[in-house]
Amino acid sequence: MLHFINVHLPLEDRSSLYEVIIQEGKYESIKKQDDYREEDTFIPLKGEHVGKTRKIDCEGRVMLPGLVDMHMHLDKAYSFNSVPNESGTLEEAIHNYDKLTPTFTSEILRQRMIKASLEALSYGTTTIRTHIDFSFTLPEEVAFRGLETALEVKEELKEFMDIEVAPMFSGIDVNDEAHFERMRKAIELGIDAIGGAPHLAKEPEKEIELLFLMAKTYDKPLDLHTDESDDPDRDTVISIAEQTVKSDMKGRVVVDHLCSLAAMTEDKAHRVIELVKEADLGVVTLPAVNMYLQGRGDEGIVRRGTTRIRELKAEGIRVATASDNIHDPFHPFGKADLIQIGLMTAYVAHMGTRGEQHDLLKMMTHVPASILGLRQYGIKEGHPANFVIFNAQSVEGVFTDIPSTRYVFNRHRWVSVTETSKRLATHSMTELWRANQFQI
Repeated sequence: MLHFINVHLPLEDRSSLYEVIIQEGKYESIKKQDDYREEDTFIPLKGEHVGKTRKIDCEGRVMLPGLVDMHMHLDKAYSFNSVPNESGTLEEAIHNYDKLTPTFTSEILRQRMIKASLEALSYGTTTIRTHIDFSFTLPEEVAFRGLETALEVKEELKEFMDIEVAPMFSGIDVNDEAHFERMRKAIELGIDAIGGAPHLAKEPEKEIELLFLMAKTYDKPLDLHTDESDDPDRDTVISIAEQTVKSDMKGRVVVDHLCSLAAMTEDKAHRVIELVKEADLGVVTLPAVNMYLQGRGDEGIVRRGTTRIRELKAEGIRVATASDNIHDPFHPFGKADLIQIGLMTAYVAHMGTRGEQHDLLKMMTHVPASILGLRQYGIKEGHPANFVIFNAQSVEGVFTDIPSTRYVFNRHRWVSVTETSKRLATHSMTELWRANQFQI
């Protein structure tokens, strides 16, 4: 059993503190407190006490359900020093990575995936959907290497976190029966979703039809890289939305990036957003990567590259934010911390009010959980206990401080503890700093 007091659950009520009791890995009781409680039998939360005490005083710290990063590329993570991208463009990143893919062994891929997954876990992410490159222009053994490794890593880490695997099918010849067979073989390995990037295909319409056919045949959701371009005429999202309605797959299709939506005229963008809404497409914005890659051809005022986050949300469309790439030719930075991504989303989408910061937290928790169809997600009585506690006492504190100190619980156990401390030049300076801290 775990018994917490003075827990701040901002996604439930940002003005109250809670008492939370966990029994046999589930939330047994979640009750509002009348006021801040001070009880000698409860021990302040510290790493040295984790796993040793059952009564914990959270001292007003923020507790969120385990974060959900629903768009990552674990196979590419930490490949920046191996794969150059001198122009910083999406085109060069794709070309250079594809060229070097045959040199990446299963062990190299496994190390990347394990490192990125556990880094994400340490920051509070307990669910990941990873897109894994699967090219039909490469030899079969090379094409399957990343996918098979990802499925092995998923199994290896299942006691600590959930990893969903989506092969990102590319280079499909829709007229080649051998490509059909390779796709079937990949799907039958036990994947979680079907991925692709039809806007890069020679025949986008035919590839979209094929992807929907396979999704229906195998009863899998679709999660597609969509219109990752500055070109306003790149609009495969229209066909995807139409196929979603036609195929009776509303709520089971995700479109990622949607960069070209930002470049469209207002009238066209409005029409596209209406189609996205009608088809109940889930949308994932990837602000870090899109701000880095897009707008490379612009002069003067350079476009941000991200999709129309505010407009999509205003129409009630589910919009999640996610990490995408970590330290690779597509994005040489990043550290698998969704709070960092949330802050970037805030800047690029002009989301800074108290209500908007609250929405940002939902874009990395409840919204992606809904898009992925996660059951019994969230801090609710009867649900499996799955949470991260931040060394912050408000939503604003989470985004202002981006606290490194975090405590992550999942699967009946504490799965990660990260603590940091600060000491200034002298004892008196350190005490002065501590005395002048206040809640934000």
